[in-house]
Amino acid sequence: MAATYKLEGHLDSSAAPRIAQELLTHRGAPILIDGGAVASAGTLLLQVLISAKLQWDEDEQSFQTAPISDAMATAAKGLGIPLASFGAASDGEATA
Repeated sequence: MAATYKLEGHLDSSAAPRIAQELLTHRGAPILIDGGAVASAGTLLLQVLISAKLQWDEDEQSFQTAPISDAMATAAKGLGIPLASFGAASDGEATA
């Protein structure tokens, strides 16, 4: 069973390093990122999630993001970032 890591609040560049470090403690095991309570998501946060997804893929572990808030989806889409690049589907559910 995947561990769940909950993101919430305003996640700007100051939050990204902390989240990156906390995600590393889950490396090597499946993880579900709950982004349903994200009020705003900055570019650095999205970069952290993309990088983590790539690392989990390399480690052959599941990395999914679901649900995602409208704010998180809007931030990603505004930057041209496909939701699947950090494990979310276009409808905000986890990718398979």
